[in-house]
Amino acid sequence: MKEKAGNFPLESSRKGIKLLALVVLAFFAFTTLSFLKPSFFNLKEDLEDARRDNRFLFIMFHQEGCPFCDKMRRVTFQDKRVQEYFNKHFYMVEVDIRGPNEVIDFDGSKTTERQFALKHGIRLTPVFMFLDKDGKIVLKVPGYIEPEEFILVGRFVAEGHYKSKNVVQFLRENKGR
Repeated sequence: MKEKAGNFPLESSRKGIKLLALVVLAFFAFTTLSFLKPSFFNLKEDLEDARRDNRFLFIMFHQEGCPFCDKMRRVTFQDKRVQEYFNKHFYMVEVDIRGPNEVIDFDGSKTTERQFALKHGIRLTPVFMFLDKDGKIVLKVPGYIEPEEFILVGRFVAEGHYKSKNVVQFLRENKGR
């Protein structure tokens, strides 16, 4: 005789829980970010595409098993305000700091994801590296960032505030607005 939990056999309850877990995982796995640019690891072309579409490019440096990278994807990137703002102003590409994939750098040279990350001093994740439309790095921000603050970081770049003030000053002046 099977054990019962309430009026349901335990075995069918376990199957239901497993099915629900799979559905939730599938939802997060297949939720795409509108500003995540499909990239063939040709950063030179990615920058040209962003410039052509009047957007900025930023790179999310990540690695497998990074809990803060996962939290950015699960919380910040799922926020509708973040999606709306970043879809309008940015393309994002992802680079795995331990990745072996070949990358074409902004100058056309070939490297690997790992070497590219090291070249830019990236050793921990996540780090968000924002570039202006000429490919100059204007900001690197490490760690998990709440949605409201991430929008401010985006505004700092997209509205050109990086030309006249530092990001800390900008965040202080604009937090809560």
